[in-house]
Amino acid sequence: MEPGTRGVSSWSGWGIEEPWPNKQGRCRATGAKIRGLISNVALSRNVASHFCPRPWHEPGQPAPGRVSRKSAALLYMLGVPGRRGVMRDGMYIVDGDGHVMDFPHRCYQKYLPEQYRRRIAFFPGAQWDRRQAPNGDLGRDPNTPQEMMADMAQEGIDLAFLYPTSALRIGEIREAEYQTALCRAYNDFLSDWCKADPTRLKGVAIVPYLDPTEAARELDRAVSRLGLVGLMFPTFIPGRNVADPFFWPIYAEAERLGVPVGMHASGSETGDPYRFSNFLAVHTWTHAPEQMISVISSVYGGLFEKFQRLRIGFMESGAGWVPFFMEHMDGEFEKRPWDAPLCKAKPSEYLTCGRAYFSCEPEEKTIPYVVGWVGEDNILYASDYPHWDSEWPHTVDELLKRNDMEPRVKAKILGQNALRFYDLKAGGSR
Repeated sequence: MEPGTRGVSSWSGWGIEEPWPNKQGRCRATGAKIRGLISNVALSRNVASHFCPRPWHEPGQPAPGRVSRKSAALLYMLGVPGRRGVMRDGMYIVDGDGHVMDFPHRCYQKYLPEQYRRRIAFFPGAQWDRRQAPNGDLGRDPNTPQEMMADMAQEGIDLAFLYPTSALRIGEIREAEYQTALCRAYNDFLSDWCKADPTRLKGVAIVPYLDPTEAARELDRAVSRLGLVGLMFPTFIPGRNVADPFFWPIYAEAERLGVPVGMHASGSETGDPYRFSNFLAVHTWTHAPEQMISVISSVYGGLFEKFQRLRIGFMESGAGWVPFFMEHMDGEFEKRPWDAPLCKAKPSEYLTCGRAYFSCEPEEKTIPYVVGWVGEDNILYASDYPHWDSEWPHTVDELLKRNDMEPRVKAKILGQNALRFYDLKAGGSR
């Protein structure tokens, strides 16, 4: 073989082309990438014995001789065929609220119609340096689904449901046609991303909320044709709350399709954050208060009464505030029930009816207390990966090591509840 060319040798057993030296004796880029992967992920002693193309285990089944988390991550990075799920303590781990990094170069500049691709900014609002840290950037930025699944394997996650990052602010777009184009582009991108392994990656759609009729059509396309499994509803849409009858055709379509709605905050310019001068204060303020507004709207506005088969999740705001707010809403409603004619029961009864779900932060000390209020079947584990404030790769460990919850409750929070919310079985099938 001529110097500077590449061929396939024993590396092919790992699904990788072997890099050969070039004329200067330096390894080509592929070789450098391989060395980087191996240096970044520690090999266990017996990892070599696992380098063979066979299934590692089926979801929900015991896995004799399964690889370690780091070994599983390495296998994904190296492209070894076969399943690399990592059952943690016999539990099937499901991330109920993960994210894809839908940055312009990765998503919108490729998937948008030509007339929109030249925009300097695709979404409105002030730009904060969310990832800044004294010793380097915070968070992760997986460039491919394979990189994401490698990180999932290292964390110990078997299945992840993916929400957007940039498009968390889709509700702030004021141009209806442009919003429709953004939603279609994002949903196409997300569908392609999840096709890398539909048993491990599931996408949650966005729709053009300014046009409910078009939004219902896009949701049907996203679910029926693209394989997405839920609807994200932004908590902040200027001038309307999430239960405004204007949006009811969207909820009706979600109910018809049997997919859940995830209310998701953006953590940005909502609730008059300009009272603050830094991102720490803005981010601390926005998530939980926005979800409180969503809960008020959903309950008082009659979503649970009007759509009695619809499952609604309140995502990425923690759960510790929920008991306080249940009690607070009950007290307020008792004094003025006529202001909420579509609310036929106490607000707390809707939040414990089995169709309201709340994501939790693994480190929240109040989780057992929240379980006592909303029940153990309606709290979801959420990693928030790959965002700057995620505790990756320790979020699963954070929940598993706790001694204030029974293993049964941990198994529900870490997997079973999310599968019920999204109406899927282990392995991502219906």
